[in-house]
Amino acid sequence: MTALHTERHAKYFDKIDSGEIIGCFCLTELGYGNNAVKMETTVTYDSKTQEFVIDTPTVLSQKYWITNGFKHSNHAVVFGQCIVDGKNEGVSPFLVKIRDENMKEVQGVTIIDMGVKMG
Repeated sequence: MTALHTERHAKYFDKIDSGEIIGCFCLTELGYGNNAVKMETTVTYDSKTQEFVIDTPTVLSQKYWITNGFKHSNHAVVFGQCIVDGKNEGVSPFLVKIRDENMKEVQGVTIIDMGVKMG
C-alpha cells in the first residue's frame, strides 16, 4: 500500500497551508454513491507517457459531491479503479488539478453545480 503523505507530496504542503491549493473529495458517483466496488471511474496507467489517465465512461460514473467544494476547489482527490498493465489493482486516490490559476476548468474537466443543497 502506498502512503498518501510522502516526500513526493511535500511540494504541495505549503500551498495547501497557504490556501493556494483548495481541494475537494471526489469519491461518490451518480450511479453508485460511495459503493467503491461498483465504481465505474477508472485510472489507467499509461506506460508510454508514464501518466495515469482518468476516465468517467458513463453519465453514472460522474463524480458528485454535496458541498460547495465545486465552487472553490482547484484540486480534487479523485477515487477510481486503478488499472495497471490491464490488471485492476482496486480503488485508489489520485490528486488531480481541476482548475488553472484563474479558476478556469483545465482541459478534460467539466464542473457543474448539481443544484441547491440543504443544511
